[in-house]
Amino acid sequence: MVYNSVENNNRTIKSICDLNLNRDKRVNQDRSSEFRGSGVATLAEIIQKEANPFDPVTFKTGNFWTNNQQFLITNIESIHQAEIKEIENIFSLVIKDRASRTILLTGDSGCGKSYLLGRLKQQFNSQALFAYIDPCPSSDCIWRHTLRYTVDSLMYTPEGETEAQLIRWLKNLIELQNRSLMKQLLGEKGLFILNFRSAYPTGIFQAKDFFTILYQLTQPDLYFLACDWLRGENLADEDLKELGVSSIIDTEEAARGIIGNLGRIAEVNQPIVICFDQVETYRNSEGNFDISSVFNINTSIHNDNLKNFLILISITRNQFVSGKANLPQSDLARIEETITLKQINLNQVEALWHSRLAPLHAQAKPQPTSAIEPFERQQLTTAYPGNKANLRDSLALANKLWLTYKTGQPEVEENLTAAFQLLWQQEYQKTQASITRIRQFSSQELLKMLVRVMEALAIPIINNKLISGKYASYSFCYQLPTKKQKLAILWNEEPSLKSFVFAMKACQQAIKLQPQYNLILIRGENLGTPKNKCYQIFSNIFHNSAHRHLIAELDSIYYLKTYHRLANEAIAGDLVLGSKIITLPQLQTLVRDNQVLKKCRLLQELGIVISPLKKSTAQLDTLAIKDLIFNLVQVNQIIGKQQLIIQVRQQKLELAEQQIEQLITELDREKRIAIANPDAPREEQIVVKIK
Repeated sequence: MVYNSVENNNRTIKSICDLNLNRDKRVNQDRSSEFRGSGVATLAEIIQKEANPFDPVTFKTGNFWTNNQQFLITNIESIHQAEIKEIENIFSLVIKDRASRTILLTGDSGCGKSYLLGRLKQQFNSQALFAYIDPCPSSDCIWRHTLRYTVDSLMYTPEGETEAQLIRWLKNLIELQNRSLMKQLLGEKGLFILNFRSAYPTGIFQAKDFFTILYQLTQPDLYFLACDWLRGENLADEDLKELGVSSIIDTEEAARGIIGNLGRIAEVNQPIVICFDQVETYRNSEGNFDISSVFNINTSIHNDNLKNFLILISITRNQFVSGKANLPQSDLARIEETITLKQINLNQVEALWHSRLAPLHAQAKPQPTSAIEPFERQQLTTAYPGNKANLRDSLALANKLWLTYKTGQPEVEENLTAAFQLLWQQEYQKTQASITRIRQFSSQELLKMLVRVMEALAIPIINNKLISGKYASYSFCYQLPTKKQKLAILWNEEPSLKSFVFAMKACQQAIKLQPQYNLILIRGENLGTPKNKCYQIFSNIFHNSAHRHLIAELDSIYYLKTYHRLANEAIAGDLVLGSKIITLPQLQTLVRDNQVLKKCRLLQELGIVISPLKKSTAQLDTLAIKDLIFNLVQVNQIIGKQQLIIQVRQQKLELAEQQIEQLITELDREKRIAIANPDAPREEQIVVKIK
């Protein structure tokens, strides 16, 4: 892999850096001249003050509905142009004949697969509906997981539009049924359902309830509740009554039936593009690498003759070769096209670099004479004698050259701890912005996230399940290293008390047969009343016993989801800190060493992490902000004070500039960082890392 060859080939990097240092010898011999205040700034002076535009944090992609991917590649249409054209041709065929098709998207880690999915969404979203499917927690819930994330995606409103994809799809469907009756249909539930049942007399799973939900989607006061039903929420009886339905989607077969409904009535509507990303992270119920569930879904969609789907399956090339041996020929035959993302040429690398340097060039006087100044083409040809580069690798090279130019040192020591802490904080804030309630996730997903965190913290999982049957994937057993007592967790956040009573009965039976376990129930939803059977069983288990009931707060979910996303990236080979690709074991070590999970209330209550010493909120805030400032300086090596303040405020909006400046001064006094020219005006001051 090119990225690793560059990372490990120190001699090549050193020769590239020497080119940079020799070319800029005059600048580096008198670095003090770059600290002088003047009305006009040279590019060298600007670079000293600016944050690193090639920081590996900006390489991250992922879910195209929640991640801003514009910074990765800006308006460089030539990158992967041939591959996009190939996909466009297949997409055109789906529009033309409504037949579903499947594309396998492969390539090396870092070649830009996830970014390409986002670019396709941006380019074709006006002609199709796009769904991004996060990695599934377990193969035994793949249909329900796919349905949940498909509906979640359809609830997003594309850029430049005023309505969610789901509403756009529904309005198109109604208009296609009968334009003249559209207003009447929207106002009359019975007529709406009758019209659709007449149009689709057969082949619709749970037809009455399904068409009732489609109608409720047109009612603003019931829209979100109807979406919950459609995404497979196990709703309470009163919610079902309000919606006017009697069934729920609580099995794999039911979820498959609803996806089938979408395919059958989508035949006359816009296509639905389903993107399965990071498939190399998929595991079966035993935790082993297994990609068969995704390909099984794809085969089923084709075998059921569902129309108007374009399915994109993204997986690294090596992992597909590894998993392909376990796939039946019938699954492989359902892949219409395999598209492998290739390396990019050096002109494209230059364009990629220029897109990130252009804002700095625009400020400089005199204007740079090269599109990639302060870098040179010769540095690229030295690094890539074959004139081809892995996309992420080329950005990593620019990151290294940037730090070399800025510091004047051919080898810049990387602080992975600082880089990781910054990455964690940014990912945590991104998680906060995207999660508004715990029930965004299924109980299985929540449990999987908790198990992964325990694995990172070296907590032994002694059994993958406590109970058997339908709710087996809602439970697991573990033992704290310092304790003899064995513990079992059941996590059930489904509103339905019917679902809850079955889970409680299963737990009651399990702890009778396995009395060595103390049970911990995690549930914030309704427990019922003393008249309910579920509450009575709950009371029998938990009142006056060693068993415990916990309620997870939303803040705890932020911690679990942040780690879960980083773990998926590590497994996929997409997690980069500095110039290093971080593996899952390395990520787990970073998590433990940096104690980023120590404030997670749920983990504290489970005895997995120790609560930090209590300090005032003001003290904690001050320490956190000082750590943020310190880490930013560590990663950037040299940065203007004004730019440093801007970087801090991007993460701490509530802070005034004067507060941040005061903390920078304190860190300078503590000799954790240094202000190189403290007597200069603030906008000219430079903050540097202390060796």
